[in-house]
Amino acid sequence: MNISDVTYLVKDKLALLERELKKNLDSDVEMVNEVAYYVFESGGKRLRPIFMFLSSGLGGYSGNRDVILSGVVEYIHTATLLHDDVIDGAKFRRGRASANQAFGNDITVLCGDFLYSRAFVNLVKDGDPKVQMILANAAKTMSEGEVFQLVKTANFNLSLEEYNKIIFSKTAVLFSACCEIGAMLAGFDEKKVKMMAEFGKIVGLSFQMSDDILDYLGDPTKTGKKPGTDLKEGKMTLPMLLLRDMANESELNKMKDIIASDPDENDITYIVDLMKRYDIKSKAESFVDSYTKSAIDLLSSFPDNEYRRALEFLSEYVILRDR
Repeated sequence: MNISDVTYLVKDKLALLERELKKNLDSDVEMVNEVAYYVFESGGKRLRPIFMFLSSGLGGYSGNRDVILSGVVEYIHTATLLHDDVIDGAKFRRGRASANQAFGNDITVLCGDFLYSRAFVNLVKDGDPKVQMILANAAKTMSEGEVFQLVKTANFNLSLEEYNKIIFSKTAVLFSACCEIGAMLAGFDEKKVKMMAEFGKIVGLSFQMSDDILDYLGDPTKTGKKPGTDLKEGKMTLPMLLLRDMANESELNKMKDIIASDPDENDITYIVDLMKRYDIKSKAESFVDSYTKSAIDLLSSFPDNEYRRALEFLSEYVILRDR
């Protein structure tokens, strides 16, 4: 199986989703629609909707509520990206100028607010209080996580538990919600629904950890990004946490100075070289691989069909891409 097989399996749902996303951009203020169209026309992997479609398909669901609800998820996710880009001062998103660069910070933040609002209008229309609570709690957790991450900026003593809290909030909670909702739509019992929620959480953690590894140690020709963006933003991520545990005293002192400063290219080169010397890439990847294995193990309790095989593949794909 490859990623084309996975997307082919849910291609009809994805096509409906794209129409759903644009159909609901119906603001009376044309600038809001213009910014939203700009963002959605730049594409995206639609990984979260794909996980929802596969989770619902796992139990034979054939309706279209997963299309509507995955649209809600994409609105929430995209609103978060818009706000993040403003906070981070991002210049590019998905290969072209970020919305904040193209339209300005004020309009971008307000457009993000519109997408949040549009998401919850559609969620109310769907009318399922259980689903409403799952996504409302996810949005709340994501907002709290962004604040927590800001509070912990440049904190060299960040613990692994705190790091996991940050990446659960910013990434894994929405993956978890997608898989949980998909399983609910499929009609699985409560135990299996919770197992799928846990599956999504683990996959989301793995996904973010992999991104954090690539930020330092990925191939720029594949990732399209210069190494060290997280370092410049004062973020202590998995590679830095592992390096901190291995470095000697003088290296630790220099690392502390770098994370507390405004790192330049020489600082980034120093950290990346140090990571290569301590083989942080393979250590971090082994760490992530153990998460992925536990996620795939959870699927063994579910029907052995093409949707389960697609979920198993996708669990590994999200961490192996661009390695």
